This record gives sequence, structure tokens and C-alpha cells, in this order.
Amino acid sequence: MAMVLQVHARPWVQSPDMSTPLTTLAFRTLSARLLMRRSNALGFRLWLAILVLGACVVAFVYWQVRVPLDGTVRHHGAMAGALRLTATLGACALAAAVLAAGRMATHAAHPPGPEWLALPIEPAQVEAHFRREARFVAAACFLPAAAAWLAGIGLVPAPWLMLLALVFPLVWYGATWAASFIALRRSVGADGPAQHLPAAWRMLVMARRTPPPARRAAPARFRTQSRWRAIAAVDLLVSLRTSAPRARLLGATFALALSVAVWFVSDRHPLEIRALSFGAFALACSALGAWAAWRAASDPPAAVRPLPITLWDAWRGRALPLLGVLAVALLLPLAVALPLPFIVRLGTTITWALPALVIVFIGLHLGLSLPGKPAAAESLFFGWLGVGLIASLAIPMFGWGLLIGALVFATRRLRRWHTPEAS
Repeated sequence: MAMVLQVHARPWVQSPDMSTPLTTLAFRTLSARLLMRRSNALGFRLWLAILVLGACVVAFVYWQVRVPLDGTVRHHGAMAGALRLTATLGACALAAAVLAAGRMATHAAHPPGPEWLALPIEPAQVEAHFRREARFVAAACFLPAAAAWLAGIGLVPAPWLMLLALVFPLVWYGATWAASFIALRRSVGADGPAQHLPAAWRMLVMARRTPPPARRAAPARFRTQSRWRAIAAVDLLVSLRTSAPRARLLGATFALALSVAVWFVSDRHPLEIRALSFGAFALACSALGAWAAWRAASDPPAAVRPLPITLWDAWRGRALPLLGVLAVALLLPLAVALPLPFIVRLGTTITWALPALVIVFIGLHLGLSLPGKPAAAESLFFGWLGVGLIASLAIPMFGWGLLIGALVFATRRLRRWHTPEAS
């Protein structure tokens, strides 16, 4: 902060070595402190879990790349294997570009605020800072890229491997830079004279848009009901009027409809149809879990703490409606899976219940443990689902073990509802 204040007072002054402006040093210090703060916020146990999951991802990618690459080299030669490995690394760079673009679009939609405009700094430096923030997420693609590169040792010529090791970071940097550059300019809009401002300034100027005029609502009616029912009613009202939770509910409805429709439009074997139906059902549960994570974490702690509600009320107000929806969804196979015998349909309903409960309640418990941080709760929820999917592809059923562990982890964090973490 002291350095930033110095920049505010004398933006033309340079650092003691007379080579780097103080604004550049301030942004470097800001990035370093953000990285340190995020690292400390994770804690030792979560870092250990991330390292173990990262090792699982590396092992999975290594095996999935090594076997097909070995077949390519044996049948088509070392050069064909080198081209295949190049394409794999190119896919990793493309995935990093997509992540960077999505992160930059998120920043553009919800920028930290126009307070940046109070500092006498160039818009290029602000844009560069947000570009670094966008590339921070894209750095995760180095894990699968490194595993794929290791899979090429002994199969791809060493000079080619060295060339790929040197070129991939440059391609990653260029792809993420271009993706964040384009995403910022396509995501930021402005009206009037603000159209002529640099993209970074347009983003900050539009950070606090004037809200649309409120629609006339019916006069408030006071009535007596249990606290969890009031929470459920508020969730329903907010989900119908707000785009973020409404989109997640619509996604769950569409996936559930697809899970039912596949029994009527497919002429495949009934067991194969059941597998396809379960895939759509799992997507519906994921969307419900994302809704639960978003809604449970959306209410700001400062607004919830003065209310006479407890963690049990907040949990029951979301859990009971979710259980009702899951009950209806689990009973649908009994009615629509007519090609299967009744006892098989009943077994299907019973066996689908545990995965559905695990997925949905991971999202609910993460949301309750991160009040006021819906984006973080949803990101952590989808992170666990992604790791579970990768683990199941590597070792059958191993992913469900990880998801059960994630449920235990999220449940143990429920006490954070009483003491929210600092922003």
C-alpha cells in the first residue's frame, strides 16, 4: 500500500535502481502478495490434497498418452509419433487459452470496481495485471502438458522433445495473451463517450452500472412460518428472478428431461440406454449441486448473521427441497424404463440414489461453508467433480471414493458458516 501511495503522489519517480518505474514494482508486489495470500488461504491439508490430486492427473494423462503414442510410433514411425505429441501439446495450449479467455470474461463481467481509476496509472498496466490474473488459472494446463511430454521420452526423438519443451511455454504464453486480449475487448461494452476509452478503463468505468428501475411489487405481507420454510421460499423466489441460479435450474431440468427422453428415442440395447440415461441424470445432479453451492453461498454474511436462523435452518431450507427433487428424479426410471424388468428398475433407482446424494450435497455443503463467495464455492464444486471424473477414467470406481472424501471434507467445513473466512 505504501508503494501504491508513492505512485499516487509521484507517478514519474523510478525505483532506486533507476531502471523500473514504481508502478511496475507496485504491480509486481501486488501479484506476489496475491499469490502468497491465496497460498496461505489453502492451508497445509488442502495443499496436500491438491498435490495428491495433481499426481493422479499426471499419472492418468501419462498413461493415456503413452499407450496410443507407442502404437503410433510402432506402426507409423517416430516422426508420426512426434506429430501426435505436438498435437497433444497444442491441445493443452488451446485449453489454456480457453481458460484464460473465460477468466478474463469473468473479470470483465464483475470487475473489482472503479477504485482503480483513482490511481494515476496507465490503462496498459491495469490490463496487463488482469491478463496475468487470467493466465493464473491457465497455468494448470502445464500439468497435463508435462505428463504428455514425459510420455514421449523413449518414443519421440530427443531433439524433437527438446524443441517441444522450449516451444510449448512460448505457445502457451502467446495463446493465453491473445485469448485474454480478445476476451477483454469482446466482453466490455460502453455507451457514449466511454466507447473511446481503452478497454481496461471501459471495464472499470462500467463496473458500477446503474441498476434498472425496480418493478412494482406487491405490498409485503407478514406471515408466520418456520424458518427453514422461509429460507426455501426465498431461494425459490431468487431462483426465478435471478439469472445465475435460474440458469443452473434450467440446466438441471434439461438434463433430467434428456435422461427420460433417451428411453423413447433410442433403439439400442436397454442396458446401453440405461448407461446413457445415467449420464444425463448425473449431469442433472451436477447442475443441482451447482445451484445449491451458488444459492447457499450467495447470501452475504453481514445480512444473514443478524437474522434469528441457525446452520440447521440454512441446511434444512435447501436440503429438503433438494431431496424432494431427487426423489422425483429417482422414481422416473421406474415409470419410463419399461424395457427393463421391474426388479431391475427398482435396483436402478436404489443404485442411483447414492451418487445423486453425494454430488448434490457436496455442492450444498461447500456453499454453506463459503458464505458470501458463490463463485468460489461453485468453482471448488466443479473442481471436485472434474477430479472425480478423471480418477474414474483412470481406475474404475476410484472417482466415487474421491467424491465421498470430498463430501466428508465439505461436511467438516460446515462450521465455517458461523465464522466466514476473510475475503
